[in-house]
Amino acid sequence: MDCFPKEPSADELDLFFSPLERTSHWFPTIASLAMLLGLLGTVIGINTAFGEMEAQKKVSLEVLAGGIKDALNTTIAGLLVAIPSLFFHRIIENKILYVSELIAKDHTKTK
Repeated sequence: MDCFPKEPSADELDLFFSPLERTSHWFPTIASLAMLLGLLGTVIGINTAFGEMEAQKKVSLEVLAGGIKDALNTTIAGLLVAIPSLFFHRIIENKILYVSELIAKDHTKTK
């Protein structure tokens, strides 16, 4: 791998990897936001279910089920975004580390 004709300095390596690292830092943010939005949807769904029970002045499974279904759907949606985001973040971090080690090893070998 000859990305650099001479051994790169720390600043050159930082410049080389900074776009990748900046991009990879968005994944945990997206994961956190997705989990929080899923939680918010869960709270709204449960609140809606209890509001419907209060409005109908009766406690029944039918009334409760709709709100709980919505709550579970938003939780599922949040997790479907959060889990892959964290997974891909870890993959990208490991690839960046692997390539930087390859560059360092390549220049150590040529000395």
